[in-house]
Amino acid sequence: MFRGKKGLIVLLLVVVLILANILTPFKVRQIVIHLAPETILYLGGFKVTNTLLASWLAIVILTLLAILTSRKLVDVPKALSLQNVVETVIEALYTFMQGIVGSKARVFFPVVGTFFLYILVSNWLGLFPGFGSVGFWEEQAGQRVFVPLLKSSTADLNTTIALATCAVISLQAYGIRFYGLVGYGSRFLAIGRFVQFFRASAHGEKPSLSLLFRGFLDLFIGLMELFEDLTKVLSFSFRLFGNVFGAEVLLVVIAFLVPYAISIPFMALEIFGGFIQAFIFAVLTTAFLGAVTGHHTSTETGRAESAPSAASEQATTPP
Repeated sequence: MFRGKKGLIVLLLVVVLILANILTPFKVRQIVIHLAPETILYLGGFKVTNTLLASWLAIVILTLLAILTSRKLVDVPKALSLQNVVETVIEALYTFMQGIVGSKARVFFPVVGTFFLYILVSNWLGLFPGFGSVGFWEEQAGQRVFVPLLKSSTADLNTTIALATCAVISLQAYGIRFYGLVGYGSRFLAIGRFVQFFRASAHGEKPSLSLLFRGFLDLFIGLMELFEDLTKVLSFSFRLFGNVFGAEVLLVVIAFLVPYAISIPFMALEIFGGFIQAFIFAVLTTAFLGAVTGHHTSTETGRAESAPSAASEQATTPP
């Protein structure tokens, strides 16, 4: 199949990998997987875990990146300058958001962009040498256990639940901003038809029973809207946690089975995967923000994903 120089190169590569498998000091000798983060130290009564340290590190990196980028801004940055790279990333995300929510992208971008950059940096930090491999040994339940000093923050379910909770809170905050507290509250507690029913009764008119039925239907849809927002916390958090934690386990297993050199293509794949997970989180947040602040439209299922609620017809139009 391979002849001449190509065959010799392939043969040398196979020999090098076999020797690396035997002699490399980078090969993982034992697989130890901890689902929960490990405690590194205590600050008073507060636990500082390895994922919390990684989270602080990601925040420091983003802060330094913002400072360095904004120190000497120019109108036309050089092709490979830090300003040009950061502007390209921000502009690409902003343009994509415009395709989803239009002019509202300017309002949503601070929140969505923060989620995207933090998750992206956290995911990529977990692939750096030292994460999961540099730490200390301690005794736990009579056994000697290795505790890594740093672990990707997005591989901690606590972090992903916190991110998901912040995203869902942002949905409510923007909904109130666009529709007001009463108008947005009708998404969950639509009583307009009940008001019409009892008003007609008070004026001696014969109220329509269909109006009362539709009022109960609005209340049921409002409860479903509330349940849907609560389930967003679970879907956001477990999707991100499962993918990042699964990627870490995959890299550890590959490094255990084959030489470190073979793990490099998988690490490249996880670099792309880390970007995809941050991008998905940002896109879903944008889509849900657009749905919460959009106008109600009927769908085949009887309820639109792109509307505040079935009772949003009573909401005031955002300025």
